[in-house]
Amino acid sequence: MLVHHFGSRDALIAAALAHARSQLLDACHAQLTEQSPRDLRGLVSALRAMVTDPANRPFFRLFDEVNALAQTQPDRFPGFGRASVDDWLPQFTELLRPSSPDHVTAQAQATLALAVIRGLMLDDNATGDHSRIDGAFAVFDGL
Repeated sequence: MLVHHFGSRDALIAAALAHARSQLLDACHAQLTEQSPRDLRGLVSALRAMVTDPANRPFFRLFDEVNALAQTQPDRFPGFGRASVDDWLPQFTELLRPSSPDHVTAQAQATLALAVIRGLMLDDNATGDHSRIDGAFAVFDGL
């Protein structure tokens, strides 16, 4: 019945992922609005709190795995990789705009924030070495 409704197993999975992504984006948007980070360090700190929150961690881990699959099997998850950037970048850019000289700089800083979070998240997921990852965040905070 589900396959009939969605057309294929992959379409069902894609719809479930889209729903989960939408819920996570809404929750993170609310948290970022509440914390209102206005500079790169503040944004990375807020993102760190979100990705390490036990309620959010399984979602970010799942999306990380699906993003990897989307790179090697783009027909199964079309547009997933691009959406994983496009979902976040405009919001981050807007948050950083007041502290940046222009939109281009704000977008570059937002891209850096996304890269730092994703890179450390990938490392944490791969190794589970939380103390080393915390140390890297502390170094970034001190820059």
